[in-house]
Amino acid sequence: MRWTLKALSLTIIVTSVLLACSRPAARDEVVGTYAMNAGKAHDTLVIYSNGVYVRRYTSPGALTVTDSGRWTWDKVGEEERLTFEKFIPRWHDEPSRRVSKVPGFWSAKPERNWR
Repeated sequence: MRWTLKALSLTIIVTSVLLACSRPAARDEVVGTYAMNAGKAHDTLVIYSNGVYVRRYTSPGALTVTDSGRWTWDKVGEEERLTFEKFIPRWHDEPSRRVSKVPGFWSAKPERNWR
């Protein structure tokens, strides 16, 4: 019984510490290279410090498409948001998904966490 209580207590403490590590990311922290590891497509996004991004997307059986545009760091209410201009949601290129290919704005709330 003691071992179970100790293991449960340790699990709760570790989980609390890991969850407490999540926080909003700062503007300088979003610069870098990101790769999507879900689905069958390959999606890589490079965010440069000069306000430019480049995205390379390859869906199964297709050529790589390269998109680029500018990004801004915006404050919306109390949240800081990363907004991409001329962004196309290409992850819907996989078969059976239909989405507009018109470039637009895509906003995200970047955060840092233990993952």
